[in-house]
Amino acid sequence: MNLIAYLILLILIPTVLLASDKSILVQSTTSTKNSGFYDFILPLFTADSGIKVNVVAVGTGAAIKNARNCDGDVLLVHSPEDEQKFIADGFSTKRYNIMHNDFVIVGPVADPAGIVGMQDVGLAFAQIATSGAKFASRSDGSGTQPRSFQYGRKLV
Repeated sequence: MNLIAYLILLILIPTVLLASDKSILVQSTTSTKNSGFYDFILPLFTADSGIKVNVVAVGTGAAIKNARNCDGDVLLVHSPEDEQKFIADGFSTKRYNIMHNDFVIVGPVADPAGIVGMQDVGLAFAQIATSGAKFASRSDGSGTQPRSFQYGRKLV
């Protein structure tokens, strides 16, 4: 998986940047940075290419906004719908699937939504929505926030 991500990162670097600049700016998510992914892959990339990579780690919404403002050479986020819109709006030409997120739902021991043991996150979100149980999600414009609500809305 890391080799694939490394190769994709190489593909994403425009030839113009390789010829004129020895650093690039990646707009990315905090979850990718906090995972240790960049700590592992960037030294390999820099050693091989001679290109230094600077990472701005923010929520998906902020990363996309920054990239729309031309504050980045590579965008690495986890919201396929927003990425497709970014391309449709003319800010990029291609996207690659590099990784994915898994949801872990936590709640009170009493399990008011009745979701303990459910393996399908979409059905669990729908059950939470229809049960009337309280639900809290991130509100920072991250890719996680809209995805959790999309799951519930699709299935309810």
